[in-house]
Amino acid sequence: MLLRDGDIAVGEFVCPPGDRRWEGENDIGDGFHLVFPWMPVHIARASLPGMVATPNHAVLYPPGLRFRRRNLTGQGDHCLFAVLSPAMCSRLGLADRPEQLYDPVLAPTVWLGQRLLAEYLARPGHDAEAAGRIARTVIVAALANRPASSGHAARGAVEQAMELMATSPGRLVPLAQIARRAHYSRFHLLRAFHDRTGYTLHQYHLQLRLRRSVDLVLAAAPLADIAHSFGFQGHSHFTARFHRAFGETPSAVRAAVDAGDPVPELIGRLLTAA
Repeated sequence: MLLRDGDIAVGEFVCPPGDRRWEGENDIGDGFHLVFPWMPVHIARASLPGMVATPNHAVLYPPGLRFRRRNLTGQGDHCLFAVLSPAMCSRLGLADRPEQLYDPVLAPTVWLGQRLLAEYLARPGHDAEAAGRIARTVIVAALANRPASSGHAARGAVEQAMELMATSPGRLVPLAQIARRAHYSRFHLLRAFHDRTGYTLHQYHLQLRLRRSVDLVLAAAPLADIAHSFGFQGHSHFTARFHRAFGETPSAVRAAVDAGDPVPELIGRLLTAA
């Protein structure tokens, strides 16, 4: 756990590839959970359709929900999660009936905001009061965006498309290949995908690649190497796409995290932009 502040608790979860939790059913535990995936993973929640959880969406779990996870990338599961008290759930208008749940579409700046919040919370001597305010703002911003529809008729095709892109971070996947793998026409897949996810296919894959690049940005990997790893044409192309999505350059994000103190201000700018 990284933060306990009245109505919320925030923690970072890691499940390595060889962990036994991949083999059996898991219990989310007490409290309503809002999860921010950092790595793609397949989640099968009891009484709900299976889903490909990626950094492009948050995932909602009611108390006590049982689920199974499947490793998609070979790198395991890694996420930030927030446990919400019943009083906060009531204030946010969250239903306690699983059939009414939705998995919020995360704006790029909201996703980066929660990722930087985790970095800030892990830093000794951080301002816990400021972190609590930021966490609440992130939660409210995350829950504000729901997909246009549940897309039940095309759910299987959309999930196939999402899984293909989640497992192909380093290359652009042609639409024809995605449609063929999903066993759906290109026209109907494009429409169903946007309705179900809130993204076009191109936006979804681009955002997935950019968000997965953040770990390497924060680890001080050379930007040219990051660009190559995620299928961008080079350092400049990657930096331009990153800045267009998040409103900040990779170098500026890295510098703020290295310094520590500017992180709350940076998160504030990101969430205001959302």
